[in-house]
Amino acid sequence: MTEVAVASRTAPQPADAQTNTKVVSDWTELIPGDFVTVQESYTVPHSGWIDDVTEDGTIIWLVLALGLGRRMFFREDGDIVTVELPQATS
Repeated sequence: MTEVAVASRTAPQPADAQTNTKVVSDWTELIPGDFVTVQESYTVPHSGWIDDVTEDGTIIWLVLALGLGRRMFFREDGDIVTVELPQATS
């Protein structure tokens, strides 16, 4: 089995950390290492790290959290991708 090392740019935050969720409409903005959640129609959400994005942003590969493998998602399927951004504390 091949292991994938991913440097997380937006890693999951502890439960007490405040976060802000942003919908990513342009998948070309995603880069390997981004921690995202993909919501498919009528299914449970899939969370993990971006492994690769096609140049035109129509396909992403996600290394799923909890060791659930690697999966491809197609933009034309209407999947919604969100990324959690840490909020500034005052």
